[in-house]
Amino acid sequence: MRRLFIITIFFLTAVMAVVPEALAEVLIVVHPDNVDQSLNSTELERIYLGKTSHWSDNSPIKVVMLKKGATHEAFLEKYLNRTVHRFVSYWRQMVFTGKGIPPRSFLDEKELAAFVAATPGSVGYISDDTVAPGVQVLVIH
Repeated sequence: MRRLFIITIFFLTAVMAVVPEALAEVLIVVHPDNVDQSLNSTELERIYLGKTSHWSDNSPIKVVMLKKGATHEAFLEKYLNRTVHRFVSYWRQMVFTGKGIPPRSFLDEKELAAFVAATPGSVGYISDDTVAPGVQVLVIH
């Protein structure tokens, strides 16, 4: 019985170590002049996989992302249904075959948000607890 208890505690500790911290809500943000106010999840996925490169008004999309962290992992899981490893592998293959260039990446959410606020056509993501003046939150349905 004691051995089962120890194994259970070990297992739960291991599971908790891989769960993104606090699972903050992820917001998709765009430049304030963006013509699109909402996207469906498939459209967002196509943008981040390099399959869609223009907004509905035919202006170019400038995709940005975080390099790492809980918000990055939560975004990939929630909106792209991918792990970090699968996402990195996908983009490695796209680059290797000459089919695409991965999104520009930032270490800090505030830096990413500042870029989106200053760059027409840009789209990125931040946690809901990040203060990001000058961006518009995109509705994902």
